[in-house]
Amino acid sequence: MVPNFCVSVLTVPAVILCCLMLPDPAKAGAESKPTFMKAPEDQIGISGGVASFVCQATGEPKPRITWMKKGKKVSSQRFEVIEFDDGSGSVLRIQPLRVHRDEAIYECTATNSVGEINTSAKLTVLEEDHLPAGFPTIDMGPQLKVVEKARTATMLCAASGNPDPEISWFKDFLPVDTATSNGRIKQLRSGGTPIRGALQIENSEESDQGKYECVATNSAGTRYSAPANLYVRALSLEGSVTPSRAFRKCLQLYQRRR
Repeated sequence: MVPNFCVSVLTVPAVILCCLMLPDPAKAGAESKPTFMKAPEDQIGISGGVASFVCQATGEPKPRITWMKKGKKVSSQRFEVIEFDDGSGSVLRIQPLRVHRDEAIYECTATNSVGEINTSAKLTVLEEDHLPAGFPTIDMGPQLKVVEKARTATMLCAASGNPDPEISWFKDFLPVDTATSNGRIKQLRSGGTPIRGALQIENSEESDQGKYECVATNSAGTRYSAPANLYVRALSLEGSVTPSRAFRKCLQLYQRRR
């Protein structure tokens, strides 16, 4: 909002109050066009697997993210858009991937009242029996885990490929950002074959509870692990973990399938 700035002007034969519309110095230049903090990257996925494109922008006012495929807003039961950071960040998740049908250029648009910007990434989908040499494999994925509140939880992952894959993590379909955890959440990496990239969560909180996926990526492609749930439970008066009814039911189903 632009304030009124009034001054008195002495004229003959009277004093005239002259009001000028001047910009507020405190707010001048506060609005800004969006700029990308994270842009989606080209991906090579597997038929039946998963692809996730991450896009995040900053600006004033906060921009909103939208996704387009071939000039149209994405819409499919296999396409899910998960927002974070009040809508200025977004993940486009495609699952299960289909050869030919999902291969396309996906465009991320960040928009606010000042302007909009665009960026894009290409998705390639391969059949499992036509993967190039060195395509990542998950040698050990995360497993169902229950941890007491304030204790340390470790979700394990090991992957191999050529070149050695980078391991990253998703929680509830959003990328895990260890940089914003004040050192409480760390990714532990060790060399050798396979590459190990465990996720360590210290002083666990209820907000850490969720579905975790380990992702292995190299120049040949990207492979996701099967998801695994982490449950964080408070201690009962007797000092044992108190599971919820939903957790007990989930655990029973898990044990039946083993």
